[in-house]
Amino acid sequence: MQQKFYIAGSFLLNAGKRILLMVLVLLSTTAKAQNNINGVWEGLYLTATTDLGQPKVLVEIYDFKDSMFTGVTHLYYEGNNYEHYKIIGWYDKKDSILVFREIATIAVDLGLYGNCLGNYKMILRKEAKNLLQYGYWESNIKGCTGGSTVWLRKRVEEIVKAPPAPKKGAEKKSPAQVPKQLPGKNNTPIAPVIPETKPVKEEPAIKIKTTPGVLPAKIAQRETDVQSLVEIAAADKDSIRVDVYDNGEIDGDSVSVYEENVLRVNRRMITAKPITFYVSLDKNVHPITHLRLVAESLGSIPPCTALMIVTTKTKRYEVRLSSNFNKNATVELFLKE
Repeated sequence: MQQKFYIAGSFLLNAGKRILLMVLVLLSTTAKAQNNINGVWEGLYLTATTDLGQPKVLVEIYDFKDSMFTGVTHLYYEGNNYEHYKIIGWYDKKDSILVFREIATIAVDLGLYGNCLGNYKMILRKEAKNLLQYGYWESNIKGCTGGSTVWLRKRVEEIVKAPPAPKKGAEKKSPAQVPKQLPGKNNTPIAPVIPETKPVKEEPAIKIKTTPGVLPAKIAQRETDVQSLVEIAAADKDSIRVDVYDNGEIDGDSVSVYEENVLRVNRRMITAKPITFYVSLDKNVHPITHLRLVAESLGSIPPCTALMIVTTKTKRYEVRLSSNFNKNATVELFLKE
């Protein structure tokens, strides 16, 4: 029996779901103009405590086109138990309703308990600088388990438009402003007293890795296929080594690899010799770090296949990936903190 939704109190939850959604429809009018649903949503299943503890949930939404999208759901329990599923969904912009369904299991560890895939029915609205989703989850197998009320939040990224460039010949210098004179007063300006300061020794500049605002079009147009998820312990979050090899017969496959929006491997042929780079994880920057393997050529034996080995201070993970010109093979690195 899956623990992200609970038998205890399920009757009251089911009885109140329609009331909850009716209220949320009335509250959702401020969200009708909000179409930026891509990104990572964080929240909780608002239900009673179970043997596995109150689960936290992350929902990733990407590849949003027209009204359809894909993504991944992640549930985390006390005691290092978890569930990870691929989802497909539909977004009704007019009524601010999202419906998404868990379609495949990436990884599950619930100890002695079994799991059930299910469907989310959510209402979207905006509150201050956050987008909120409220609704419920139900199993897609009748009698598998009870439903759960769900709450999700995503911070809205404010986009500031740059002022339009002035037209040539349109610039006019305004006359210098003459300060107003106060009658009968001494209007001579008084120079401020600047305290003497000692020269400061200049420190060498620190190079900071910058991230482009958007991914290249060839990646954005392809499907994001999450093929593996690696959980990284907090003690291992720095200097994680990533090696990329050809998986099997070397047939001329060439790839690019992106860490989020940063290009780490650029159009390299993969062979028995590793292509190596290092990553570090920071939850304040990315709750989940994505390594996207992009097929640049399929070699003589399609599709493009690769072996990615992720090595931390204490563990080693082997991930086999497959990509083509329609989908990018993606590995997610999740920092357990």
